[in-house]
Amino acid sequence: MKKTMCCFIIALFLCIPLTAKSQSLNIAYVDLQRVMLESDKGKDIRKTLTGEAEKLKQTLDGKQNELQKLKDALEKQSATITPEARAEKEKQYQGKLKDYQRLANDYQGELQQKDMEFTQKILKEIEEIIRGLGEREKYALILERNQAGVLYGNPAIDITSKVITLFNEASRKAPAKK
Repeated sequence: MKKTMCCFIIALFLCIPLTAKSQSLNIAYVDLQRVMLESDKGKDIRKTLTGEAEKLKQTLDGKQNELQKLKDALEKQSATITPEARAEKEKQYQGKLKDYQRLANDYQGELQQKDMEFTQKILKEIEEIIRGLGEREKYALILERNQAGVLYGNPAIDITSKVITLFNEASRKAPAKK
């Protein structure tokens, strides 16, 4: 009984400093999506992806115009050509339509892949910035606002703007890699 009471008292004394320390925990959160949208590097990546998407869209628009012309020609000639010739032209049109659809899917997949690669790369860089900030300013915990399920956070502990500033500075100092 004495041993149990002694252990309880020791455990109580050990817990008191822990609760006192927990009151001064330095906790913050970051909105990574906002960092990706508002940082200089994030804006550059978005501009690059938008430019590539526009180029691919122009190519697809050209192919779509070819398809429309082929369809119009087929409709105009349908009354004057033989059923065999009409079936052959419809077969050609369907083949080109499938090629167009495949190309559109390939372009979409290509853009999604590039977006994912850019996102993963930039997230690693942002994570390094956040880790350095956390160590330098003695944060006990830094949460990601959207993924951590933070429904409310006092704006005073939102360090997103600070992370954007540090990330922009780090991006300017680092040599551009492509």
